[in-house]
Amino acid sequence: MSNILFTLLLVLSLGDFISSQDVSFATAGLVNYKLQKLKFSCSPSAQSLWNGITHITISQNSSSGFQDIVSVVFDFKTLKNVTIWKKTSWRNRATIIREYVAPVTTNTGLEFDIPAEQVQCSDEGTYRCKIIGSSTNNNQPIDIDKFGTVQLSVKPTAIDQMTVSPQQPEGIYTPYTLVQLMCTGEVGNPAQFLRWCYRRPTDQSFLGWYDNTNIDPGTEFLQDCMYRRTSTLRYNVSAADEYTEFRCETGGDSNVCNRPSSISTNVTIFRYTAPTRDPQGPGDTVDAGTIAGAIIGSFVGIILIVVIVYFVAFRKKNEGETYRTKEENGRTGSAPIDNTVYSVPNKEQRHGDRDRCDENLISQQPPPPPRPHKQELHYAELDIASNPPGIPPPKPLKPKPKPRTKKGEPPTEYAVVKFV
Repeated sequence: MSNILFTLLLVLSLGDFISSQDVSFATAGLVNYKLQKLKFSCSPSAQSLWNGITHITISQNSSSGFQDIVSVVFDFKTLKNVTIWKKTSWRNRATIIREYVAPVTTNTGLEFDIPAEQVQCSDEGTYRCKIIGSSTNNNQPIDIDKFGTVQLSVKPTAIDQMTVSPQQPEGIYTPYTLVQLMCTGEVGNPAQFLRWCYRRPTDQSFLGWYDNTNIDPGTEFLQDCMYRRTSTLRYNVSAADEYTEFRCETGGDSNVCNRPSSISTNVTIFRYTAPTRDPQGPGDTVDAGTIAGAIIGSFVGIILIVVIVYFVAFRKKNEGETYRTKEENGRTGSAPIDNTVYSVPNKEQRHGDRDRCDENLISQQPPPPPRPHKQELHYAELDIASNPPGIPPPKPLKPKPKPRTKKGEPPTEYAVVKFV
């Protein structure tokens, strides 16, 4: 009976001793993606209770179970520690800190880091640290597993430049024009929403957009291990405000604008205002006077040209008389005009003024003979009815003899009218 009790106590004490053998497995836990590195450290605790360690292995869970990443073993043939990488991609990214198993010391363990810029989405998951060895109590075999997790906190690190449709030069729009503002950026993992903020001339800071019915949040899509989203805001250009500035933000844990950790892109929509006319200055007056003077001078020049053409093209006419040449009358073929005096050009001398004919309105006396040493002038008969223009004049009639007057009667006097 006493032997059985002794054996039971020995087994219980051995179990307590074996259970005291432990493994310390330190993983990165919650890590900011691309901002923090991943740390893995697997080592025995209470090293004095370990008689020897032959294997330290770190594995990652997958759909087909745990897959080994790296192992450190003690080679009894060479009596050396050997590191075996099962996944080449990890070896290229890892920075080794410790890779040692035997003999057991405070340096025994497997430890390495993955730099932040080398972290991948596939690094997230559950990991296992396995240590195989023996205890100092009768060299009992020990095989202990320890588990840890890596969770990536993916925060936005970039946002694209906001776009506006329709696009206008310098962002100037007519009031009440409907425009669409589009914003694309990272929204983290798990996916968040993009925040729309605005500021008008009277606002001190950006405010959250007041009407969510104007916002289309869009659908997130996974890129690398970061979700991205495209959101659209519909906006009627204000007729009251000179401008409205818009901001699209990503990041942060709330819908409040101006978060310190947010990343944003801005655009300003200006209201179109018709330009006002400025009063004329001294320079404008001088320019206007110059233009007016040029116009008046041109007008005067045109009038002067018309007057010159008029006097060159037409004959000077005296009041109550009309002058036409026989050639002009013959060309037109018009009927003779009463009280018209016809002038005949001097064919022998084409230069100088035309001589006008003298006519005795009372008598039918023929014109006096030409003076000596002067060119002969041709006269037109005043009897237009019997000698119309265009018809050669008849031969001059012989002058009638003067009637005899009775004695005592005064002689009849005739007047000769000469047109100069």
